[in-house]
Amino acid sequence: MNSFKRTLTTLAAATTAALGVTVVSTGPAAAAPLDGVEDYLATRAGVVQVAVYDNTTGKTSVYTDADTTQYTASIMKVDILAGWLRSFQDDKTEIPSGVPYSLQYLMTQMIQVSDNSAATALFHFGGGCRAFTKFNKKIPMPNTDVGCESPTYYGWGNTETTAADQVRLMRAFAYGTPEKNPKGKKGKPVLGKAARTYGLGLMENIQADQSWGITCGPWGTTCDPPNYAPRDPDITVAHKNGWKTLPTCSQPIAQCPWQVNSIGWVKGAGRDYVIAVLTTKDPVGAGGTEGFTYGITTIQGVSRLVWDNLG
Repeated sequence: MNSFKRTLTTLAAATTAALGVTVVSTGPAAAAPLDGVEDYLATRAGVVQVAVYDNTTGKTSVYTDADTTQYTASIMKVDILAGWLRSFQDDKTEIPSGVPYSLQYLMTQMIQVSDNSAATALFHFGGGCRAFTKFNKKIPMPNTDVGCESPTYYGWGNTETTAADQVRLMRAFAYGTPEKNPKGKKGKPVLGKAARTYGLGLMENIQADQSWGITCGPWGTTCDPPNYAPRDPDITVAHKNGWKTLPTCSQPIAQCPWQVNSIGWVKGAGRDYVIAVLTTKDPVGAGGTEGFTYGITTIQGVSRLVWDNLG
């Protein structure tokens, strides 16, 4: 595998306000995808970022109530997948028929099961933080700092990012967002049709007990564990979730606050949008996984509002 050649200059970043909602990009008058989100989040603990790109209007809406960046946890696996698919594309490899079975297996396990060992292998042998940082400039993801491997940690889970950057990543999968060369001219899509179809196919088939998050609303409002929202065959949801206790916490794991995230693409019932919801400092509560379930609830509340707003 190559090291994700041909670094290009980054696009201008979408503006993110320190507080409240900022709407960026151009297009006709938009529906308001984040209506009610600020009021809803005022009832929730933790720190939240939301970004939505509505493909119908061409507008991106961003909400953040504090931290500039948050940890990716396992949503970084979508970035790892994108880097490998771009590398196959650059090498003229047919996707998926020309991709070795062993690599297809690792990518499937990484996305559909959220297997950390598969992700660690693909991250390391894909060139690590340097290669993926270089690749991310093609999307671009200017506010994402890829976590590097250390003698005691695989690194990628501590990548820092913004909801706006994650929307840019998912737009590359959903819509084939083009690169720009140093002169500002549009180039070929970051991911071509075959790469996008393969990657989205993996994200459309997340195992049931991980199908929480932005599926809530698109797949109905019954979103409780263990199987969360029941799949609706008429609504496409390609997504990936991430969760971990905060690496900055020095307490025993059971007493640490959580990072819980959900990103993806939703299409159906007259809607077509990409969404990222990042939550951090989800409260410990009684300990254990309480912060994890709290973050899921927050994300699902936001997702229901966005789905309703765009209807």
